Amino acid sequence: MSLKINLNTAALTAHRVLSSTDQGLSKTIERLSSGFRINSAADDPAGLVISEKLRAQVSGLEQAIRNASDAVNMVRTAEAALNEVSRLLRSMRDLAVHAANTGANDQAAVQADQAQIANAIASLNKIAAETMFGQKKLLDGSAGVKANVIGNKVVSADFSYLSGVSDGDQVTIQVTSAATKAVLYSKAFTDEDDTIGKAGTFYINGVGISYSTNDTVAVLRAAINAVSNETGVVAVLTTAGIIDFVSRNYGHEASIAITNGGDILDGVVSAAAIGQDAAARVQINGVDVSDALWTSGNGLILKDSLGNQIVLTEAGGTATGNLGAQFQLDVGTLVFQVGAYAGQTRELNIPSVYAHDLGTDAIPGENVSTIDLLTAEGAQNAILILDAAIRQISTIRASLGATQKNVFESSINSLTIAKENIAASESTIRDADMASEVMELTRNQILEQAGVAMLAQANMTPQTLLKLLQ
Repeated sequence: MSLKINLNTAALTAHRVLSSTDQGLSKTIERLSSGFRINSAADDPAGLVISEKLRAQVSGLEQAIRNASDAVNMVRTAEAALNEVSRLLRSMRDLAVHAANTGANDQAAVQADQAQIANAIASLNKIAAETMFGQKKLLDGSAGVKANVIGNKVVSADFSYLSGVSDGDQVTIQVTSAATKAVLYSKAFTDEDDTIGKAGTFYINGVGISYSTNDTVAVLRAAINAVSNETGVVAVLTTAGIIDFVSRNYGHEASIAITNGGDILDGVVSAAAIGQDAAARVQINGVDVSDALWTSGNGLILKDSLGNQIVLTEAGGTATGNLGAQFQLDVGTLVFQVGAYAGQTRELNIPSVYAHDLGTDAIPGENVSTIDLLTAEGAQNAILILDAAIRQISTIRASLGATQKNVFESSINSLTIAKENIAASESTIRDADMASEVMELTRNQILEQAGVAMLAQANMTPQTLLKLLQ
């Protein structure tokens, strides 16, 4: 046995162990007081990197949920205003139906209807101009893709379902199939003064037209045109003595069916005809906007499978050929960040609901702002225009509702679940296991007490050497 004063190995060992225990105790107290297993990079460098990434994602998801909630509130604001627009259009349609009752209405009644129409149009334009979410206008066309007409072969366009376009892009149109009206021909009479020679009744689209033996071709043509609002068919004379039965509108919905027409159709009892829709290729910078051909429309109206729409003029849609650039786009598409990372966005377009932008696909060149109930034809046209406008607003509302339910509210649900799971993963890495840490605290406290006691004993050992000097 070697006894030394200068070197107390037992004390050094006890001090080293006590220091290690004290350090462990400090870490345990830090973890218990903070609740985190990782309080600095030294605790777990790799775990810290993973934890910080997950924390950033959780925080981003929380903000994305708030963003989606804001988007839902914006859509609800727009939809509530559109509900009022629908109500106004329905009331305007009632006025148009009333004005069309020319057999009972006097001029004062029709003028009163027209005055109410003008008031409703002013209300529509006010809603379009003043519906806002914060400082952002929603229904004036600035929250979507606005098509500014720069050509002379189109009336208007609705590109609400267009995406991936830039401000200033020009839309070109190449008509590949021309729109046609339904056409049937009468038998060849000598001229307009020729008499029918027989008496009877034939039917055009279910509406009966009677004629007598002495009626001339001109009289018969006038009788057909007198009920054209009911039949949708007009009679014109392009060849002497032959009546052309022509549908008023273009496209597959413009049909003519003549029955019991043996005296008029040169022995043919029944005949039918149907119009053809225009079809076209729509491009931006030589690239198809959506479908290779827009064939889902009716008559002079071009539509693609997404719901975008272009209304052609009669000159633009009744002949094939390249029409060139017809629109310049003003893009105000609403973009919503509904994810934690770049590029996780959703787009929404809300078209204009100004009166001059509604009902444009019913009668070329006319819209809600041009409604005139002062004539019988104007009242009939107003019904068609308002029916188209109501369909248009209903389509916009349905699109907004689908976006709210299937995009934003669905995103909120999925983002909330993702946040929960990712936060749980981050907690597994970063949070302290409190039970384990309490156990470690107790262990370190006991070791610290034992270490202090043993250090005291080790320090007493050199004192025994003093007895050798006595």
